[in-house]
Amino acid sequence: MASDYTAHPDELAAWYASLLRAGDVTDVILFGDCRAIHRPVHAAARDYGVTVHVFEEGYVRPHWLTLERHGVNGRSLLSRDPAWYRDRRSVTPPRDLGQATGYRLALRAYHDMRYRAANMLYRARFPNYRSHRPRNGFVEYAGLAARALKQPLFEREAAQVTRRLLAGRPYYLFPLQVNADAQIVHHSPFNGVCESIDLVLQSFAEHAPDGYDLLIKNHPLDTGQFDYRSHVWQLACTLGIAERVSFIDAGHLPTLLDHTRGVVLVNSTTGMSALYHHCPLIALGVAIYDIPGLAWQGGLDSFWEHAERPDEALFQVFLDYVIHHTQINGDFYTDTGIGMAVTGAVRRLEAASGEVSHAFA
Repeated sequence: MASDYTAHPDELAAWYASLLRAGDVTDVILFGDCRAIHRPVHAAARDYGVTVHVFEEGYVRPHWLTLERHGVNGRSLLSRDPAWYRDRRSVTPPRDLGQATGYRLALRAYHDMRYRAANMLYRARFPNYRSHRPRNGFVEYAGLAARALKQPLFEREAAQVTRRLLAGRPYYLFPLQVNADAQIVHHSPFNGVCESIDLVLQSFAEHAPDGYDLLIKNHPLDTGQFDYRSHVWQLACTLGIAERVSFIDAGHLPTLLDHTRGVVLVNSTTGMSALYHHCPLIALGVAIYDIPGLAWQGGLDSFWEHAERPDEALFQVFLDYVIHHTQINGDFYTDTGIGMAVTGAVRRLEAASGEVSHAFA
C-alpha cells in the first residue's frame, strides 16, 4: 500500500515514527541516505527496531550497485580496520567479476529527464517537496547540453595534455566530484568542490616536489554551473604554479591512473579505481576505502613526497568482501540491469546475514 506524504518537511519525522510505531514494518529501503526526506527515518528506525537498507550507485563500477544495511558511504558499517579484513581472508571467497548490463549514460539521462518532468507535473500534489538538487532541472540540462557541444574540444585538449604528461612530466591526479554530491555535502569537511580545490592547490604549491605537475580532471557529469577551470587557473597563478597545473574536462581515466604519481580526492568512487590501479591515494573526506594500508593516513602535506602504494593483498580481500557483502550485479537504468538487480536484491534482503553487523565504522 502506498501512502502520499504532502505535509511540511518539519513533520516528516513524526510521520515516520507513527508508521514504524505500529509494528507492521520490519524493514525500510531507501535510495540514498542523506537526502532531506531520508534523514529523519534513521532515528525512527533505530527507536523502533526497524532495519534500514540503502541502495546507491555502486562502489565498484561499472555493472554494480550498492545495497547495504544501515547506510552507505560515510554511514557505512564497513570496518576501517585493516586487520579486520586480513582476518577474513580465509572465509571471503574471490569476487565474482559480474556480467555487463548494457548501461549507457544516455539511458541514465533519459530516466533523469522523466524524474524531473514528474517533479514538475506533480508539484501541485506535493507542494512541500524540495529536490536534493540545488539547481533547476532545465538549468542543469542546459549546462549538460553546452558541455556535450564542447565535448570534441574537451577530448582533443585532454589527449594533448595526456600526451605531454606521459612524455615525461610526472603528475598527481585530482579528480573532481559534482558539487551537489551528497558525499561532498555530508561526508567531507568542505562546503563545496571549490573549497577542496583551494586546499589541494595550496598544499601542492607548498609541499609537492619540484618537477611534478598536478592534473585536475573535471567530473564527466558536471553541469558547468561553477567555472572550476577559471577558479583553478586564477588560484594557480596567484600561487605561482600555473605552469605546473593542468585542467581537463575529459580524458581516459584508466590511462591517467596507470601513470600517475598519486591520486588526491575527497571521497569519490574513483578511489576504488585508483586502488585497483595500485595508485598511492589520499581521501580528504569520509570514504569506505580510507583504511591504513590502502589510503595515506599522514595528511595531505606529507602525501606529495611520502605516499606509498596500497597493500595489494589487503586491497584484494577488501574488494572481495565489499563485492560479496555490499554490491549487487546490475544497474538502475536498463531492463537487463534492473532484472539482475531485483534478483540480487531479493536474495540479499532475504538472506540471514550477520557479517555486516560485525563490522564497525
